[in-house]
Amino acid sequence: MPSMKTIKRLLLLLAVVLLSGCTTTPPSRFYVLTPQTSAPAGAMLSNLVVGVGPVRLVDYLERPQIVARDSENQLKIEEFDRWGGTLEANITWVMAENLSQALGTDGVVTFPWERAVVPDYQIALDIRRFDPAPNNQVLLSAQWRILGDEGRQLYAIEISEFSEAMEGPGFAAQVAAQSRALARLSDAVAARIGKLGPGK
Repeated sequence: MPSMKTIKRLLLLLAVVLLSGCTTTPPSRFYVLTPQTSAPAGAMLSNLVVGVGPVRLVDYLERPQIVARDSENQLKIEEFDRWGGTLEANITWVMAENLSQALGTDGVVTFPWERAVVPDYQIALDIRRFDPAPNNQVLLSAQWRILGDEGRQLYAIEISEFSEAMEGPGFAAQVAAQSRALARLSDAVAARIGKLGPGK
């Protein structure tokens, strides 16, 4: 018959094994925004050079975790649902892809660009909201500016707000809706550039 000391050791070992099983960290899930195919915004501007950025995010979005909401005034941060990279860089890249499609030009670069590149137009964005509302809609609110002459000329400054329905539950549906909202913002910027014309 095992001694009391041996039994205590076995019980302690069993407790450690059970505890380690209970504290296994669940795997993280990673998401990215995706470009959306867009109809060209009027005349093709194949020789146009457009710079996208800088993109600035409201403070609560500057985190690796995806942000949702429990209510209008309460944020919900999911530790294991994360962006696949920084949200700022993802927005910049997706905007660049969308604008390239909408304007019919390959000359869309992201901030910071090489010194040899001088964009005809620079798009600077401040993202003020980019998360779900309680009514199962994703809201995007952004101020955007179209600049020229290496940032010394202001051609346009506007605030755009878009909402997109989430087509299902979960973060995959949220991110898909966010991608669609970002496409609508891209279309608004492209339409304004189309009115400004081919630049220098």
